[in-house]
Amino acid sequence: MMPTGWCPGTRPVPGMLAAYPGTSCIRIFFGPGDGLPPTAWTDQRQRLAQVPADADVIISHKDPDVDAAAFVAAWQATGRIGRLILVPHHEPEQQSGGDPAPAAFRRSWTRTRNQVGDHPARHDGRLRLAVCWTLQWVRRVDATGRRVNDWRTWWPEHESDAVDLVLADWYPYDPTARNPFRPAGYEDPAAALAIMVELSAATGKPWGIAEINHPRITRAGGFPVDLDPDGSRCADWYRRMHAWAKANGCQLWSHYHRDEGDLTDRTVEQQTLRDLIAQEAAAPRRLAPALETLRGEIAQRWPGAGRVVVDSGHHVDHRPDTLGDVRAIDVDVTGLGTAALLAAFQRHPAANQWILAGAAARADDRWTRRPYAGTDPGPGRLHLGVRPTGDAKRDQLPWGLTEENGMDAKQLLALLKDPAVATQLRALPWQYTGGGIPQGMSTLGVLNELVLTVRAIGEVVARQSADPAGVRALLAALPAPCGNVEALAAPPAADADAGSVRVGRPAEGAPVVLRPAEQAAARPVDVDALAEAVAARVVAALPADAAGLSRADLTAAVRAALTDLPG
Repeated sequence: MMPTGWCPGTRPVPGMLAAYPGTSCIRIFFGPGDGLPPTAWTDQRQRLAQVPADADVIISHKDPDVDAAAFVAAWQATGRIGRLILVPHHEPEQQSGGDPAPAAFRRSWTRTRNQVGDHPARHDGRLRLAVCWTLQWVRRVDATGRRVNDWRTWWPEHESDAVDLVLADWYPYDPTARNPFRPAGYEDPAAALAIMVELSAATGKPWGIAEINHPRITRAGGFPVDLDPDGSRCADWYRRMHAWAKANGCQLWSHYHRDEGDLTDRTVEQQTLRDLIAQEAAAPRRLAPALETLRGEIAQRWPGAGRVVVDSGHHVDHRPDTLGDVRAIDVDVTGLGTAALLAAFQRHPAANQWILAGAAARADDRWTRRPYAGTDPGPGRLHLGVRPTGDAKRDQLPWGLTEENGMDAKQLLALLKDPAVATQLRALPWQYTGGGIPQGMSTLGVLNELVLTVRAIGEVVARQSADPAGVRALLAALPAPCGNVEALAAPPAADADAGSVRVGRPAEGAPVVLRPAEQAAARPVDVDALAEAVAARVVAALPADAAGLSRADLTAAVRAALTDLPG
């Protein structure tokens, strides 16, 4: 869904709503000196109070010293579920009607960020802060085709983290025409709106259209030709512009229904705007595939009629985005293991935010639990939302709620990366004492015995060889021995002076020094103890109510796996 609507101009809001059923976006302008009065949300004589609660509202104002905090608090108190898109100082580049200098504009943005930049509704996606420029100004070029204005003059670089949207007002402009503002044809949508895609890429922010209007191209309208006396070409242009914008990331679209843009007597174009609004209001909604997977796992683990709610009004993510995807569900937590669900949810790469009982946490905040002052999903309901990216919405990775052993691949990988477990796993091949290995010995003990035996035989060969030095050189290349079978099986004797242990050699009885770092590896492992330790660590890493895995069963499985290792 791309919220689509209008700026009412001089028309009353109730009349506009009757003319354009299903309106999902309305732009209200506060002129110089109007400020941002909080009472505008509740005084039914004012336009803002007449706007539907589920419609997005673009609020533009011209005054730098406004109380945005009070205005936003009054908006939130109404319980509205549509977004508030707030534009601190509309079209400052016009430099008319009290527009500020660049430095004052930047101070105005700092003031706005201080007042509402950390408001919980921004984390919900319900409060958006936006810049808004006139595209005729941004696109203006000189005789050589070079742009003469720089949008960066009016870009709050120092507060860019607080900017959520880049909006613009689109009106006709063709620098090659005799009158650039009265061209002889309707501009191709791709050329007309390419600048918005460019601005979005340059700022790293999504884009939208706050005002758009195109008069019919007729001589009566001040154009050089009577190209479109019945408005059919203009109506077609509106349809194509709207479609191109939606396909290229536009977040909202508002027609400027005033002056030349008043469509009351332009019935062909009016019907087209009515159709576009109705089309978006009826946009199909489908749950993001990642959430379909999560919903299925929740239903399997905690069955219950009405457990998962998709269509909810408390959060903007329940409304279909421009691709028709719903990015959030609400879950009835009655009889549900909330801790287990949240633990699984936070591990998933698609997860974005959860809200529950006055608290919320977000992935981009390292899942830090913070107080939540927005519109809660309701008593006993848990809100779960995924990231807005295409990859996140389509992510089919399981959420780890229904695996038979209570672990998913990510959990197991994390366990194997545990330094203590990794150390044990590296030692296992050398400590193994199972089938094929003489009782009381480990694989390291067998290897050590072989080294000692080869050394002993080699010394006999050297004494009888014509080249004793050559044989002894080969013997010297063998690994250093670290003890015999009996020493490896029995507790070592401490040597206080050397800080090591002494073990006997089978042939000569002479001591061999075993370095402290080698002692742990030299001792045989207790398979039962190791199996119990691994099982305890795995179970401790799981949620408290993880189903399908017992410590006893896991201990038996680990013991069996170790015992069955080939000799």
